[in-house]
Amino acid sequence: MKKRLLAALAASMLFTINPAPPIAGTVSAEGGSPGAVIYVATNGSDSNNGTQNAPFLTLEKARDTIRTLKAEDGLPEGGVTVYLREGRYERTSSFELRQQDSGEAGKPVTYTAYPGESVTLSGSEQLAKSAFVPVTDTSVLSRIISTEARTKVLEADLAALGITDYGQLSRHGYYLANDLSEVPPMELYVAGQGMTLARWPNESTVQMDEILDPGPTRKDPNGEVHTRGGTFTYTYDRPQYWTQADDIWLDGIFGYSWEWSYNKIASIDTAARSITLRYGEMSGIFKNWYPDFHFAQNLLEEIDMPGEYYIDRQAGKLYFLPNAEFAADNPDIEVTMLKSPMINALNASYIDFSELVLENGRDSAAVFMGGSHMRILNSEIRNFTNSGVLVNTQSRFYYNNFEGAPGTDHAIISTHIHHIGGTAVTLTGGNKTTLAPGNNVVENSHIHDFAYYHKAYNPGVLLSGVGNRMSHNKLHDAPHPGVLIFGNDHTVEYNEIYDVCTTFSDLGAIYMNAGEQPHERGTVIRRNYFHNIGESKAGVEGVYPDNFTMGLTIDENIFYKMGNSAIKNNGGAHILTRNNIFIDSKIPYDYADMFLGDEPDDQVPLNYMTKWQALFTANNNFTGTPYLTKYPELADFFTENRYYPDTNTFQGNVVYNPSVPRSVTTNVYGAYDKFGLVQYANNWVSAADPGFTDLAGGDLSLRPDADVFDIIPGFPDIPFAEIGIAGKAGTTAGTDSYPVQGVAVYDSEVTVDRWKTLKLRTAVLPWNADHPVLTFTSADPGIASVDVAGVVTGQAVGSTVITVASAENPLLTATVTVNVEAGDGVMDFTDFESGANGWLQDANRSIEKIGPNRWYKILNGASALSPKTFSDYELSFKLKTPEVIGDNATLYIFDRQAGSGSSRIGYKTRADGSSAWLLYNSAWTVLKEVKLPGHDLQPNTEYAVKMLVKGGDISVYLDGAFRLKGNDPGHNTEGKVGFYVSNVSQMHFDDIQFKALTTTLAGIIPAESKVRLAAGEQRQLQVAFDPADTPDTGVSWQSANPAVATVDSAGVVHAVYEGETLISAVSTVNPLIKADITVIVSSIMHETDFENGGNGWPVDPNRSIAADPDGNRRYKLLNGATGLLDRSFTSYQLEFKLKTPSVMPDNGILYIFDRQDSTGSTRIGYRTRADGSSGWILYDTAWQKLTETVLPGHDLLPDTEYDVKVTARDGDIAVSVDGSPRLSGSDPGHRPSGKVGFYTSGFAYMLFDDIIFSVLP
Repeated sequence: MKKRLLAALAASMLFTINPAPPIAGTVSAEGGSPGAVIYVATNGSDSNNGTQNAPFLTLEKARDTIRTLKAEDGLPEGGVTVYLREGRYERTSSFELRQQDSGEAGKPVTYTAYPGESVTLSGSEQLAKSAFVPVTDTSVLSRIISTEARTKVLEADLAALGITDYGQLSRHGYYLANDLSEVPPMELYVAGQGMTLARWPNESTVQMDEILDPGPTRKDPNGEVHTRGGTFTYTYDRPQYWTQADDIWLDGIFGYSWEWSYNKIASIDTAARSITLRYGEMSGIFKNWYPDFHFAQNLLEEIDMPGEYYIDRQAGKLYFLPNAEFAADNPDIEVTMLKSPMINALNASYIDFSELVLENGRDSAAVFMGGSHMRILNSEIRNFTNSGVLVNTQSRFYYNNFEGAPGTDHAIISTHIHHIGGTAVTLTGGNKTTLAPGNNVVENSHIHDFAYYHKAYNPGVLLSGVGNRMSHNKLHDAPHPGVLIFGNDHTVEYNEIYDVCTTFSDLGAIYMNAGEQPHERGTVIRRNYFHNIGESKAGVEGVYPDNFTMGLTIDENIFYKMGNSAIKNNGGAHILTRNNIFIDSKIPYDYADMFLGDEPDDQVPLNYMTKWQALFTANNNFTGTPYLTKYPELADFFTENRYYPDTNTFQGNVVYNPSVPRSVTTNVYGAYDKFGLVQYANNWVSAADPGFTDLAGGDLSLRPDADVFDIIPGFPDIPFAEIGIAGKAGTTAGTDSYPVQGVAVYDSEVTVDRWKTLKLRTAVLPWNADHPVLTFTSADPGIASVDVAGVVTGQAVGSTVITVASAENPLLTATVTVNVEAGDGVMDFTDFESGANGWLQDANRSIEKIGPNRWYKILNGASALSPKTFSDYELSFKLKTPEVIGDNATLYIFDRQAGSGSSRIGYKTRADGSSAWLLYNSAWTVLKEVKLPGHDLQPNTEYAVKMLVKGGDISVYLDGAFRLKGNDPGHNTEGKVGFYVSNVSQMHFDDIQFKALTTTLAGIIPAESKVRLAAGEQRQLQVAFDPADTPDTGVSWQSANPAVATVDSAGVVHAVYEGETLISAVSTVNPLIKADITVIVSSIMHETDFENGGNGWPVDPNRSIAADPDGNRRYKLLNGATGLLDRSFTSYQLEFKLKTPSVMPDNGILYIFDRQDSTGSTRIGYRTRADGSSGWILYDTAWQKLTETVLPGHDLLPDTEYDVKVTARDGDIAVSVDGSPRLSGSDPGHRPSGKVGFYTSGFAYMLFDDIIFSVLP
């Protein structure tokens, strides 16, 4: 019988065809032709005989036929090849393989696609497009928040189609969270792309607010961490719409950045704005140094983005908002069904899977447990939720009770593995007792887009056990590490790794955490190319041996554009870092010191030493074991310095930073090494290109004449061209490239308010195009601008068109009409209740909750700039001062900073108890200053600040009252706005709002902030309105103390009695806007110290306010200039300080005009003469001398300050200098009232200060 079966197989299979030789670039099963061939086809039958013309239908029938063949006569030379003919094979259960299904060396069993044909094994069920119909159930539609989505959402009745197993969402995440994990649920795919389970927010995340109950932790007894969760409050409003949802899950971080969690919501209290989780977090809920974040998922209410879906498990219905691929005539629509590994091999050997596409399973693609020489070759593995290929480790759901030794020599070669929910490839194996290697390998494979379901500690490749290898792979696009390594003697070589660790922090592209097992060592990481890692995310490293991991070689790697540490060694020992090249790495080598130390509370004494001692005791110090032979340094483990290890070596490395500055914390070797513990030799920190072939073009190989070969003798020629994939990874028949075929927009017309933003919803077809970059062009950027990400900003009311084009093929376009409406004029607003909205957050700039409100806190010495740029604007914000404000406290408001320059508004306190508001230009020249006698900002007080900025004009208001207005001719036309705080502990800011300028009244500016009147005197008060073109000019005049002074409806103030009161001009449109004028009724009628302007004295280039070196301001009249106070007096007493110039010439003249009107005035003159004398003279209106006092010398000496007093009682005039009389006379023709002022001639200038007009006693 055995002979008849073998003969029949030989006749019907082997000789019916001439098997095609291996196609160039593929891996042959064993390099020869098969001894027997079996055929399987989608139109076959298991009643057939498996020939080319009568193929089997199933893999199981082919497997069983091989079993029979082996049992009856053994495998033929060359083994058996099972050819699968073109088509899609739907798998509803695992393809199970056992020891009896094995091939042998030289006689492999191969399952492969027929040459030139494409074969897919799928774990999903296909749905027809016609199964999706518009939703008409109003109870469903009313739950969907987006009114637009309600008109577009479709439903498929899965139950009616006979599909009833949808799976369940379940707890998973870090550590013990997986104890409750179930097989992942059904997922939806359209054209091979995974759709999005409906979520909020759509793309971003939100944060927790206060922690009301941290909940249990993994350390709590009785497994409470699995029975209840903690509670936190939230600041967002969205949960108010989720009251009908009963299976909501949160995805994110609720504590440490490495403890990712998928946790169910147990309850929501919308009144208290709190969420209670169903399960505990591993370390409890808390705020950590890396910000927490989360989003909500599985919400029918949140279907609003193309590609989102929701499954109603009770009704058996799938709700879906169609995406662009769905619009095709016959799109491929599939839901995953297979709940176990697609291939499940236990103790099987010498079986190859070649040229196959494995796709769409809820669990794993393949599990190889035990056995040897199981291989996946030239295949594609995609869209498996749980994991990709597991070697010597079972699925986390334990489908088999495996007994047997770990398998060896398993391989995944030239395979494309992508869109995997967990770990793409897990390689474990080898003997931990003998240190015999497992020799399992993943090689020449393209691995990307993994860990979308199990997001933390699910790498592209996980190496465990002893002696396994990953080589010549390309690995990229993942939220957490690219590679995890446990165990001994692994090799990671010739791999290209980039764009990993994109979501989480405190991890590395390659991560190890073996400090508690210091005998796990011997791994070599060599000749890999790491690039573009951690560029925009803190705490993301390149190679990261964490927590005292030891005994590692990092050799001949290239690190390019590493945003943090290229290599971070956290307390490890015996780590050799040699002959690596670091380009544009912020910290090339980081010997982290946070765990070093020998104090009782340091990590080694507290958490590690006892464990190390127990480990060595349990293993008799590894005496007589291969460990001590292979790692002789273990003999010195406790004699070495375990608290400050000094056995790490940094040798022969090149550091070059052409465009990214190296951290100032690094030393001359390019390393951070606080305690100087690392051993250095022959390193080169180069200021010039060390010899790359074409760094700018991406060729990082070294030229034969590269300088590095001379600077570092023996430096290796790293074979850059050999790093990564050689040839093709994937099936031979698979597509080599995916050019862009089309561009789609989901909204042909959109509306956005002026200054608001809207992101265009676009798609590239196909979704997996190699170059999916789009360009966005506005026909009129003045109406609507658009950035490179497709975010539109309304600029002016009107309509324009945005053209969306493929960057790869600009002829492929789509257009969107953008209508811009006026809106509310708000350009940007941040209340800090749900994040910083782009304002920088770090240790110096943070969000702090005070009472029920959140504030943006800027610490002493720190600054913060707006994330957006502005031109003209109105800025308003709340300012909360600290409990203590001392001398020299400073607040700067940066106006339109571009580069390092900007106008600046300053508030300062001074040692004399005064304060001031100032306007500076970019060179810090004071353009305007308003001095106040006390501190304008009081401690622990909240203020409302407003600024109007138009061109160079800047005005400032505090609590609605005017403080400062000035002009900076050199202002920037646009830039960022921000704050700086100095000499106070902090300042708090809130409700920061930028608005477009309008004609709405923003402020009222008084012509004088202080008015002095004598009792019985009256004065017309003047105010101006800001902006000048506002129609809101109505004011109500009010006196705070009418017993001192009253004011009428026209603003005429009447002095009643000596004292002080506040006269306010209050807007009738907005009573919060007002101008306050201090009115002092006393014998002093007018006073000017020039500290806050001219106060009625004219100011221009000839009559200016000049500051002394000590900061005192004086009124400066240049030669030939006249200054008259804009106020009339009758009889008066005038006192002022007069400072002379450094040179007093002959024929110098100073005139004091007395009560000048339109016909002239009496004049008091001081003159110097050529003979050295001087005189004080009284003139009448016709310039006739009425009286003169002649002095033999100059009465006023150079560079001297004098106190001058003038009394004018009717026509009687008297002058004194420093208390001594100088002139007395009478002008019968004096003017009864008029203006008083000064004129200088012959002198370069004269300086005047503290000019006081008083009522005559």
